[in-house]
Amino acid sequence: MSNAASLQYEDTAYRGNRKSPEPIAPSEQSKLFINGWTQGGRPLAKSSRSGVFPPKALETWSPEVMVEEDNLRRQFEREAAEGGEPYNPAGWINGISIRFATLPRVSWALLWMQHGGRFIATWLFGLFVIAMLMTWFNIGEEIGAHAFWTEAVFPFVAYLYAPAFLFWAIGRFLEKHFPHIIYRRPKGPKWELNRRTGMVTLYYDPDTDERAGEISAQAPFDEWDGYLVTLPDRQGNLWYRLNLVHKTEEWALPLNQLMPATTNREDVLAFWLLVCRYMDVTQPLPDIPLFESFRHQDPRTVRHDEKAGRNPRYWRDMSKQEYERFKQDNRHKLHNNKW
Repeated sequence: MSNAASLQYEDTAYRGNRKSPEPIAPSEQSKLFINGWTQGGRPLAKSSRSGVFPPKALETWSPEVMVEEDNLRRQFEREAAEGGEPYNPAGWINGISIRFATLPRVSWALLWMQHGGRFIATWLFGLFVIAMLMTWFNIGEEIGAHAFWTEAVFPFVAYLYAPAFLFWAIGRFLEKHFPHIIYRRPKGPKWELNRRTGMVTLYYDPDTDERAGEISAQAPFDEWDGYLVTLPDRQGNLWYRLNLVHKTEEWALPLNQLMPATTNREDVLAFWLLVCRYMDVTQPLPDIPLFESFRHQDPRTVRHDEKAGRNPRYWRDMSKQEYERFKQDNRHKLHNNKW
């Protein structure tokens, strides 16, 4: 038996076959907090036995992506062992916990500068050229080339497209030659779901708080509820997202940071079931490509896989055609699931 199988879970680990204890302390949540994070809805049922998965997770973490991430992780670890930069990520997804971290705001600003400039300088500039040519053929000769340039063309070139080309060039140069300027290491994570301890942990904001990396709130998964909330856009479409809210304290976690909001309600409900399955130590890790490389880290999963004789590379060795059929079958189950 492997070392992982001999490890024990903490008493606070979430067990789906155990009734969640009722809150002892009275709720300290204001109506404003409740309405803002739950919209007055009922908490979602915690279920760990669903056979459906959120399609977005299957698309984002496909077998090809996971193979590439495995190779990169081994490369970083090898370089660190050979005396290179230490491999010390601020966030991760593995068989022990999901710890979310994101780039600092200055990094996102530089990336938006580069890719926003690229979009304007390529797609919009092409449309602009076509529009100016059509305008010239219609009225250009009437007003003259000089007036057409100074009044119709130059303002757009000088104040929109020239800066866009410049931002694109600067951002691309920095990314290629000085990547550490753009891809700065976060000062700390934002939150963590720990399967082995069952703890949901919130950290101080690494962008605004000097206590970045320190815990601001922590409680077992039993003490949190999931809520499906909606947000309409200007076209009247409803966007769904998942919030994790503590039962009594004013602690909340928007899980759209891990899975973006979507117009498909079933996708978010399936994501909630995936979270419950991940946290439930009475069940093996969800069997999708995302977790395959880390199944050896989890005691319950190791025992399950050894008993079932599961191929450790089941997903990573799967053909694209087989994986496409699996995704189609999952989508069919998702639509026919009784929510």
